[in-house]
Amino acid sequence: MIRKFLRWIGRALITVVVLVLIAAISDFYQHRVPAGSVLEIRLTGPVVERESPGVLGLLTAHQTPLNLVRRALYRGARDSRIAGVAVKVIDPEMDFAQAQEIAAMVAAFRARGKWAAAYIETAGEGEPGNLPYIVAASAGEVSLMPEGEIGVVGVGLREMFGRGTLDWLGIRPEFAAIGKYKRAADVFMEKDFTPPAREEDEALVTDLYDQLVGTIASQRHLDPASVRALIDQAPLPASQSLKAHLVDRLEYEDEFTNRIEEYGGAHHYRLDYADYTRPRIFAGLGGGDRIAVIYGLGSIERGQAGFDPLSQSSDAMGSDEMVKAFKEARENDSVRAVVFRINSPGGSAIASELIRREAEITASRKPVVISMSGYGASGGYWIATAGQKMIAEPATITGSIGVLGGKFNITPAAQKIYMNTGSIVRGANFEMFDLYSDFTPAQMKLLQEQELGGTYQHFIKIVAAARHMSVEQVEQVAQGRVWTGRQALDAKLVDSLGGFDDALDAAKALARIPVEEEVRIAELPVAPGLLESLFMGRFPGASSMLGYAGRAFDPLASAIRAAIKGHGAFLAAYCPVIATM
Repeated sequence: MIRKFLRWIGRALITVVVLVLIAAISDFYQHRVPAGSVLEIRLTGPVVERESPGVLGLLTAHQTPLNLVRRALYRGARDSRIAGVAVKVIDPEMDFAQAQEIAAMVAAFRARGKWAAAYIETAGEGEPGNLPYIVAASAGEVSLMPEGEIGVVGVGLREMFGRGTLDWLGIRPEFAAIGKYKRAADVFMEKDFTPPAREEDEALVTDLYDQLVGTIASQRHLDPASVRALIDQAPLPASQSLKAHLVDRLEYEDEFTNRIEEYGGAHHYRLDYADYTRPRIFAGLGGGDRIAVIYGLGSIERGQAGFDPLSQSSDAMGSDEMVKAFKEARENDSVRAVVFRINSPGGSAIASELIRREAEITASRKPVVISMSGYGASGGYWIATAGQKMIAEPATITGSIGVLGGKFNITPAAQKIYMNTGSIVRGANFEMFDLYSDFTPAQMKLLQEQELGGTYQHFIKIVAAARHMSVEQVEQVAQGRVWTGRQALDAKLVDSLGGFDDALDAAKALARIPVEEEVRIAELPVAPGLLESLFMGRFPGASSMLGYAGRAFDPLASAIRAAIKGHGAFLAAYCPVIATM
């Protein structure tokens, strides 16, 4: 019996060894990179901060994970087997800050002595094409499809004002805000721009426009005045784009691909960037130092995040999963530092404070560096204050230090369909957030002075402590005012401008890890699989359902969603600005 058992154990061990060897050999061939290879990066669909795991990734194949693009360019720049990169800009959807980061990564790749070339189908087709173009132009050599166009048409912000609609429906909005620029409720309260709203939007559009002009002028070695003139003539057909030196050649994708394979007179093996970054089978078995990257994406909610069906971005950041992520990073001895990657316009003030507190506790034990992507505003800025260093892109939408809250009274709407209500209550403020009553003067005072005022003062104080400013100094740049990252640097609301790699270098420096040392990255919260996503009410790929036109509805949709979750009333730190690029 013992002999039989030992034979069984021996066979099992031999089987395991054979399987491990087969896996190792397969892994070796899958990751073999011939000398002179060229990375091929295809940008299509929404640019998301991180890839989806397992089967879920198959459902999001038409997205571009920014973390994989970053990893491929960083490694490729240092890999002697990689000769260059071919960037195919097909139809990406991204924020200005994300386009700036990709462009900076391509430029850093080239700075290592590698070549880069880009192909773009069209920069805009019935919509602005600024962002796809500046990503392609970062390669230094740009090919455009002969029937394409360069739609560098400028920058704009479009606000929506729904007060007239609510009056027609018979819904009375009652909102208050602290900060004259805190205007997320304007979509319900106003019929047109208020003077502060127009002032703020004018400043934002001017700075973003200047950044666009400066970027194109630098990339294409053109005079800024010439770029402004071209913008006013755009969209430009392919032939005119070539003549204006916005592109270098006109060719189809197959012609571009064939040319890349023989670039510089040498034959190159094309290597997909996602395959190049795929982890080795036994990569997770190694020890050593790690840096945790905690992703804070989407609107901020209390509890468990779910799918946001009303938002252009279906992401939502739940306080439960963020608290868990920070605890995990804090208690793991192999994690030397944390990069908190934020792309959020804000949300629940309570959830923001819960997340900020966990980040603050973590920062007391190991370095925490903030990396802002498209948005780090309002609640998104609130949670950023816990970091030892804040880094934003020049076009990041940030600041918006302010709060708002209120409710809807739907009694007139109910009466339009002959519905009446009645109530019996005890307690002066039981109906303060009731859907069928107005705020009393005392309740409005309570809302403004205690609910909103107290939250705003706390917000101001944590910003003052984090930025080493007086409360009075913070007040001058707060008031709900939204800034670009470049403006925020001047206002001392961020420490420096840059992307994720800059934040990673800063985290290494604070953790006393050599900057050139490649560390293992632990991404948190752990991305849910397909079944978990379905149970949580999330479905990948929904973020692109509305497309470009749908972005204008984001502020309205997010405010409605917040009101629904709060049963008609909400207290929030939310930034409503959506820039059209």
